[in-house]
Amino acid sequence: MLVMNTFNYKKMKQLQTELEAVVTEVPSIQTVFNPATLSEDEHLAYHAEIQYKRKPPQVRMIMCSRLDPVSVGQPVMISYHCGMRCYQHSRSISTSSEDNCIGGFYYTDGTSA
Repeated sequence: MLVMNTFNYKKMKQLQTELEAVVTEVPSIQTVFNPATLSEDEHLAYHAEIQYKRKPPQVRMIMCSRLDPVSVGQPVMISYHCGMRCYQHSRSISTSSEDNCIGGFYYTDGTSA
């Protein structure tokens, strides 16, 4: 007797693949086409060289917010935004650095890192 799995694949949560990219310019206001409204919207974005796994690196526009830590030459994690059909700064990973931490880094015994 063959038992079929009646699991509904359409309701599965799709995992977003995250890629690494190296920032090539500082964030600025750029025009992005919004496919939902069929109009152009202004959005904060920057350009970064995406390190693909099977393709050569390419420079693409990455949408971000003003709270995202972005420094030229530093690596960032990005994911693809299906609704806007472009890349966005990853919200699931936060990297601490001297730019976004006040007071420096310390070990648990109190010595400076």
